[in-house]
Amino acid sequence: MNGRLSNQRTLGLTLVEVLISIAAVVVLAGILLPALAKSKTRGNYVTCISNIRQLGLAMRMFSQDHEDKFPWATSVTNGGTLEYSTTTNVFLHYLALSNELSSPKVLHCSKDTQRPRASSWEQLTHISFLSYFAGLDADSTNPNSQSILCGDRNMTTNGRPAIGLVRFTTNLLAGWTGTLHANVGTIGLSDGSAQYVSSRAFNLQFAAVTNAIVQLAIP
Repeated sequence: MNGRLSNQRTLGLTLVEVLISIAAVVVLAGILLPALAKSKTRGNYVTCISNIRQLGLAMRMFSQDHEDKFPWATSVTNGGTLEYSTTTNVFLHYLALSNELSSPKVLHCSKDTQRPRASSWEQLTHISFLSYFAGLDADSTNPNSQSILCGDRNMTTNGRPAIGLVRFTTNLLAGWTGTLHANVGTIGLSDGSAQYVSSRAFNLQFAAVTNAIVQLAIP
């Protein structure tokens, strides 16, 4: 009888051991949770970079079939959006890529919770389905061109959110809001590459463009 009681005490945990176990779990949670959050954030960055690269590839495919011109430099009669390049209907420039992209889902950033995602080209009828701007001065004829082709819509000019047709000159300071990627953003260049850049790097990119004026259509 006493022997069985003794074995039960041996198999059970003391209060001190329970507290130590709980403390160990709390410490591990404190270490792992930030790492998991950082991993999830990094995953969102990767998704956005992938979207931008797909857009860049689609744009270059379009230009190869249209005399090295992007949609906004190609007439509507030839499948482009030239006649709409002075309007704020940014979605039309991407709608012109329906033959190059299998789905409009890549036009939506997974962090853009303020806007819905179009699941079909028929649904893409408004800028509210877009997470990315279009660079209306991007040049496809120069393989070494660093002109800005597209990027996240959470842009600012001189600290204010930018929307519509925006002409960037030397007196404008570009930046990012915290809407999508916590004060940073993703951009695509006309050579098909994609970059994740800070506000400082974004301005350096504008400085690298040889054009005096860079016009962006921001949804």
